[in-house]
Amino acid sequence: MLLIPNQNQAEMKTKPIDYPNLAAPNILPYRVREMMVALKLESTDQAVLDYLDFFSSKIPIRSVYFEHVLPAIDLYSPNQSEDKQLMTHYELNMEAIESMRDQLEAHPISERVEHFGFEVQKGNPLEELLKNADEVMTDLLVIGQKADTNSHGILARNIARKVATHALIVPEKSEPKLSRILVPIDFSEYSVRALRMALSIQEAISEEVKVEAVHIYQMPDLSIHKIPKTFEQFKSMVESDRKEAFEHFLSTHLEGYEEQVKLHLVEQKGPGIARFIMNYANENGADLIIMGAKGHSRVERLLLGSVTEKLCSVNDHIPVMVIK
Repeated sequence: MLLIPNQNQAEMKTKPIDYPNLAAPNILPYRVREMMVALKLESTDQAVLDYLDFFSSKIPIRSVYFEHVLPAIDLYSPNQSEDKQLMTHYELNMEAIESMRDQLEAHPISERVEHFGFEVQKGNPLEELLKNADEVMTDLLVIGQKADTNSHGILARNIARKVATHALIVPEKSEPKLSRILVPIDFSEYSVRALRMALSIQEAISEEVKVEAVHIYQMPDLSIHKIPKTFEQFKSMVESDRKEAFEHFLSTHLEGYEEQVKLHLVEQKGPGIARFIMNYANENGADLIIMGAKGHSRVERLLLGSVTEKLCSVNDHIPVMVIK
C-alpha cells in the first residue's frame, strides 16, 4: 500500500481518539479511526468523494485508504518473460494509483485526515476488499453504488453482508447533506446498535440533526378475531401498543435519550417492508438511513437480512449505513 502522511496534519500533535462504545450508557460523538474507500474508477466515484468531502467536514477521520481492484483477467501472453509481466503489473498499478490521486486532489477530504493511502489489487473485487478491510482493521468501509438497473448494487450488497465492520453505501445520486437520519427498527438488539450510531453521529454534528425511528407494522386479520371494535379503533389499539413498546425499548436501552428519538409508525399494506421504508424516507426527506445487521460471527455475516438487502437494491439516492 502506498501510504502518504498528510503534510497539513503532519506537525499536529493529536490526542488519542475516544470511539463510541455501543455497550456504554453514554453515547460519544462519532469518530472514524480507519476508513477504507473502494474506488471503481468510474462515475460512481464522484458521488462517493463528494459525500466524503461533506462527511469529513462533520466527522473526524484519522486515516483513509483508497482501494481499487483490477479484475483478475489474464492479459499476458504465455510467451512474455516474467520481468515483462511484472513490469506490466507495475505499470497498471501505478496508472490506477495515479488516477485515484488525480481524483482526490480536487477534494477537501485529502486535507482533513492525518494519513491517506492507495492500494491496487488484482483479483475478485469482493474477496480483495473484504481481505484488506480485515488487514487494515477498518472501522468503516465505504463503497459507491451505480444507478443502473442492470447491476442492482450487487457488489455493494455483498460487501455490506460479509464485511465484519460497518459499511456505508453511497448511491450515485446521493446528495452531500445530513439533517435527518432515519433508523428502521424492529425492537431487536440490531435496532439498538443502529440507533446508538445515529445518536453518536448526531452528537458529533449537531442537535439540529434529527434522529427518527420508523417501525413498519401489520394489522392483524380482524376476520379471525372476535373483537367488538371498529377497524379504526383496533388500529388505534395496535399503534398505542407499539408506542408503549417503543417507550420501554428506549428507556431500557437508551436511557436519557428518549427525547432525542421520534417514532413514526407505518402500516404495511402489502408485501415488501423495504418498499415502505423507502417510501417513508422519500416522502419525509431522509438524508441517511442507518440499519442494524447481523455480523458478529462468520455465519451471521452471511445473513445481512432480506429487508436491508432489498432496501439497498431499490435505493438510488440515499446513503445507507449498515451497522454490525
